[in-house]
Amino acid sequence: MSATVRDFMNPKLVYLREGDPAELALHPILNFGITAVPVVDEDYRPVGIVSLRDLADPQRRGHRVSQPVETISADAPISLAAVALSDADVHHLVVVDDKKRAVGMISTLDVIRAMLGIRAKHPRSITMFDGSEPQRTYARDAGADQTSPR
Repeated sequence: MSATVRDFMNPKLVYLREGDPAELALHPILNFGITAVPVVDEDYRPVGIVSLRDLADPQRRGHRVSQPVETISADAPISLAAVALSDADVHHLVVVDDKKRAVGMISTLDVIRAMLGIRAKHPRSITMFDGSEPQRTYARDAGADQTSPR
């Protein structure tokens, strides 16, 4: 059985809602060690992505959400993720389920680890007050006091 995107993706999704200011992504990017945050519609379908590069580029002021967003199925083989990243010349893919809803992220580093047979490592994630970890976290709710080492 070959490895799938689901085996190596980060299922702890931090996201922005469509229409949010891109700058809302900065706090979770810096505090959780991630470098991109997808923008989703009301059904959690990806409509854009905000990367650290988007936020740092002064020439993109006012246009910091990159579109179109590159996606891949959670059930796709990891080799297809490598091809998709290379073809699109990006560092992240938003992972979607069979209804095209965002369920995680996969990065070039995740794919390299998969190809080398190294276990996936993901940045710190948000811990809820009951000790559980949400599958999706709205960037506006990603307060610094809710972080825990992963």
